[in-house]
Amino acid sequence: MKRVIGAIALCLAATSVGADVFPIGAGTENRQWLPEAPTAVNPMKRYPITLEDGVIVTARDGVRLEGRLFRPTLASGEKPTPCVLMTDGYGRTSNSGASFDGPLFDIASRGYAVLHLSLRGSGKSEGRADLYAHFGEDGYDAIEWMAAQPWCNGRVGMVGPSLLGISQWLAAKEAPPHLKAIVPEVACGDCYGELWYPGGMRPGPGREARKLSPGAEAEYATAIAHPDFDAWWKARTTLAEAAAEIGKRGVAVFVAGGQDDYISPANLRLYTQLGAEAKKRLFFGPYAHGWHIGLIQELQVQWLDRWLKDEANGADTDARVMVYVKGANRWRTEADWPLPDAHPTRLFLSGERSGSAGSANDGALTTRKAAGAAVTVAYSPESGPFLPVLLSATKGRSGLDQRAVEAKVATWTTAPLAAATEVTGYPRVSLWASTTAPDADLVVSLNDVAPDGTSRQVMQGYLNARHAKDLQAAPVTVTPGELRRYDLDLYPVAYVFGPGHRMRLAIAGGAEPPAGLPFPQGPGKNPTASQWSIAMDDEHAATLDLPIIGTGWQALR
Repeated sequence: MKRVIGAIALCLAATSVGADVFPIGAGTENRQWLPEAPTAVNPMKRYPITLEDGVIVTARDGVRLEGRLFRPTLASGEKPTPCVLMTDGYGRTSNSGASFDGPLFDIASRGYAVLHLSLRGSGKSEGRADLYAHFGEDGYDAIEWMAAQPWCNGRVGMVGPSLLGISQWLAAKEAPPHLKAIVPEVACGDCYGELWYPGGMRPGPGREARKLSPGAEAEYATAIAHPDFDAWWKARTTLAEAAAEIGKRGVAVFVAGGQDDYISPANLRLYTQLGAEAKKRLFFGPYAHGWHIGLIQELQVQWLDRWLKDEANGADTDARVMVYVKGANRWRTEADWPLPDAHPTRLFLSGERSGSAGSANDGALTTRKAAGAAVTVAYSPESGPFLPVLLSATKGRSGLDQRAVEAKVATWTTAPLAAATEVTGYPRVSLWASTTAPDADLVVSLNDVAPDGTSRQVMQGYLNARHAKDLQAAPVTVTPGELRRYDLDLYPVAYVFGPGHRMRLAIAGGAEPPAGLPFPQGPGKNPTASQWSIAMDDEHAATLDLPIIGTGWQALR
């Protein structure tokens, strides 16, 4: 079925978020701060659009995939246009799939043939859905099918968020010759270690809810049958080696993610793994998972115009990274990610008391090593204590005061900061610890403590002891009572701690959703009770490494 619709000028410019709360970090005054959220000015020419439903792409194994085609109505003599593909594992006729018609219509009106394709087992497509299965092969086949059509000039790009971004990575991994650009938003390459089994921990309430979601029961059943990273997961994962190959092949990749999103950390990791010479760009905002593709529509179109139309629009010469720095509540551009001029700063989990927390140990977090007795962290699956660090798919991070929680767990806190201090990058916690159980989890939260004592979450991290050595390797045996080193990377952050504020690290043996948090996402609870013993003697220092931007590291002591 075809119908012609006049082009509509959509207003999709990004908006700034909030007003300044704290000053920018000390020593960052001369960085490239922006007056508002980044956007792009693109050509205003628009074309009328012809819609065609029931378009069929036949996959290599004969499965027929159905889609909707948006085609610009060209003037006589105009050449075929570049093409854009969206591969949708939910199905284009689902509620989520229908929400993408507006942005896809807008892209088509700018001179692109756009195909919204239901992946196998979804929408009106044939075949059986199985978590990420055939995403790469079906994406490859659709890309090459589009490139061969008379209305396509042979250049194909891909767009889409979440599952539709995961499918972009998997298609690019298959190396289709005509794929030139992708724009994966709030997606993951390693969906094992970042989405289903965060840090190797068990699936949490967000994944458990898939059991009750129509059409998603099978994907939960298959994922839960593979608790360790194995060949099944490898076939459904885009790892560092594959990302590097995507970069070497010259595919232009625009990565977008949010600090309060539960899978964006994996997207940002892929940005780095593409390689220093790759054609790439990064947009890292303050958002949760549910932010809409329209927020970066102009930047996305600018990227497509540069690599599919050869427009000299600055997408490849402007700063690679656009990052929102929380606390300062401002956008900034940077040369790359992680920021190459971050000042690595090591803080020690000290046996001294900070005098600021109601926790059992009230440890200090200082730039000098101060030995102390081991700190005990108890855990039970029924009563915890838990850190409420799961993220809402729609609302992001909890804004609740953490003091009541901190009173039940182990904490280490700095002295008040003499100056505003920006932490941007990947904080890392390193511990020498032993556990009483053959399986146990570590959950950490980096918090911001205001002068009035109020404590708010900044960023979190997760780690399962059996998977601590390497998430992609076979799990190791944990011997109860054996002292081992555990390195835990927190999720990426861009945040300013204000002057007079303190940094606090909280550690527990489990995580749970904060009260009232809608659609919580993150790890589940370990069914095994355990007790951690964290060493802090002269030979087994416990540390927090921070990537500090500017001169704020001088405010720590």
